[in-house]
This record gives sequence, C-alpha cells and structure tokens, in this order.
Amino acid sequence: MPGVQCLCKNQKNEEIAKNNIEIRTSNVAFQFYPITLDKKALIESYTKPWGAECSDLSFTNMFIWGTDGKMEYAEKDNVLYIKLDFKRVPVYFWAPIPKYGETVNYRKAVYNTIDYMKKVGVEPTIRSVSSPFYEMMQKACPELFIQPTDIAWDYVYEREKLETLSGKKLHAKRNHVNKFLSLYADYEYRKLEPSMIEDCIALYDQWKEEKAEVSAELKEERKSVLLALNHMEELDLVGGAIFIEKKLVAFTLGERLQPHLQLVHIEKADASFEGVYPMINQQYVKNECMDVELVNREEDMGIEGMRKAKRAYHPVKMIEKYMFSPRDLSQVKGIWGWEEE
Repeated sequence: MPGVQCLCKNQKNEEIAKNNIEIRTSNVAFQFYPITLDKKALIESYTKPWGAECSDLSFTNMFIWGTDGKMEYAEKDNVLYIKLDFKRVPVYFWAPIPKYGETVNYRKAVYNTIDYMKKVGVEPTIRSVSSPFYEMMQKACPELFIQPTDIAWDYVYEREKLETLSGKKLHAKRNHVNKFLSLYADYEYRKLEPSMIEDCIALYDQWKEEKAEVSAELKEERKSVLLALNHMEELDLVGGAIFIEKKLVAFTLGERLQPHLQLVHIEKADASFEGVYPMINQQYVKNECMDVELVNREEDMGIEGMRKAKRAYHPVKMIEKYMFSPRDLSQVKGIWGWEEE
C-alpha cells in the first residue's frame, strides 16, 4: 500500500512461518490509555494522513462514544491500536493503523490484537475494517475469514445534491422542504454557538422523552451529545440550528473529516414541525459545507427507520466495513451482542 511498507506477504515462506511462531507464542504487552482531548493530535497523526473517509476514524467519534473505558488506545512499533469494550458486545479491535510512511510488520500488528483477545478470553474479531486497511489486512493475513458488517456502512452523499435536492429521486425531499417553507416562512437558520447549548440539550431531552422507551443506549447517547456540544471548539466541530419564533427546533453538528468531506455526527429536531429534518439537513449543507464535495452521514446501525431515511437521500456511495476473524463466525451467535434478545 502507498504510504506504508508492510513486511508480510512478500517475505519468504520460512520467514513467515518463523514470524507466525513468534506472534502466537509471544506475550503481547499493550499499555492502553483513555481517549481524552489532549490525545487528539497524537491519534490524528495516525488517522488523518491515510485520507480515509470512514466515520469511525474521526477523533470526535472516539472521544464522545469511547468514555468510561469503552474505547482505549495503545501505541506499539509505529502502530496505533484501538480497543473497544461495549456492554453486551465482546471486546474487539479496529484494524491496526500504521504511522503513515513508516515500515511496519502489519501481519504482526494484526496478530498482536488476536493474541490479546485470546489472552482475555474473547473470540478474536477485528471489526469496522474499511479501506485502505481492508486491503492491507487481506494482503498481510489472507487466511483470516472476512464477513461484511453492513449495519455499520457509512452513507456518503454528493454535497450539491443535498443542497439543491435536484432530480427526480429527491422530489419527495424537495416537497418536504417546500412544505416547511410554506408553514414557517419566518424560520431562521443560525450557525451553532455555545450560547445555544442549553437549548440544544432541552431539545434533545424532549426528543428522548417522546421515545416509547428510554434505553441504556439513549442514556449513553445523551452523554455523547453533551460532550460534543461542550467541546465544539476543541474538537473542531461546526454546527447549525433552526429557530421558529425564537425557539430552537433543530440542530446538527459535524466536522471536516477530510478536505473534501464533511462528517455529520448529530442531528436532532422537533418532528412536530413538518419538514424540519429535511430542512436542517439542507441548510447545514448549504451554509457550513460549501467547499466540500461529499457528506458522510454515518451508518444506520441496522435500525429500519434510520435505514429508510438515509436511503431516501440516495447516497453516491457507501463506506464498506468488514469483520476479520481467525475462524468462520457467520453462523455463531453472540458475536454482535444482541442476537439472542
């Protein structure tokens, strides 16, 4: 792969065999640390140079979702490791991220994670593997089993299409925006500022209370939303909000993940205002994403309503993600943490 030299498939067979013995018998020693704000520059020194469009590689996502030990990082031999430990899901890793331009033994890096998971007694899985690390893992470890994880695939759209809503496919979305404009002609769009945080949280709590059941996941999401709002400047986040009669009725928050791509992290609205979701989507793109080509609106998490909503905007492409494992897990229960509920 460009940017990193992997000592893997091109080695002589006997050298690979020797390495495998070392990998499988070595006592892998990781020193894991929490993902805190002061580690932003360090982590992005690994992630940013690869130019990846995957939402998982956003430091903001790691920071706001990885609290309380759910995500931790380690550095070893010019490789960044991200370990994840969520409730109901066995401990797993993302693909090892080499320091761009450095020579690394990528096969060894992959097996370092596998050995660690074996040591702590969980089924080894490396998840959310997207390009360019997908190709690197395939080349370095062709014996591993690969399974698509489409519930985690990111939806990526053309910015211009999200703004203009032009074309037959987006006719319904145009109608929703026009309906909003006819009902709330005096609406106001504003760039999100710290003075609006209290109103954003009030709107979020209202949105949450309207749910039939407040799950543990929703409680965790509130923490993440608070972290993002309270650290907008440190995280380089840019948001937008819609006001109707001086009341905040929608807000969204995102970042410039790559020079050509905006990543949208959070979008909440009071759905009693007809067309407000399409409106905040369009206005944010129009006002805060003017100089990008693409907008990543993250995954649908397998939630049918979210999947339907994201597909309705007709993504130009998906950021595909896969799970790698030493054995075939396609028929194994419990890997995802919710199959038996």
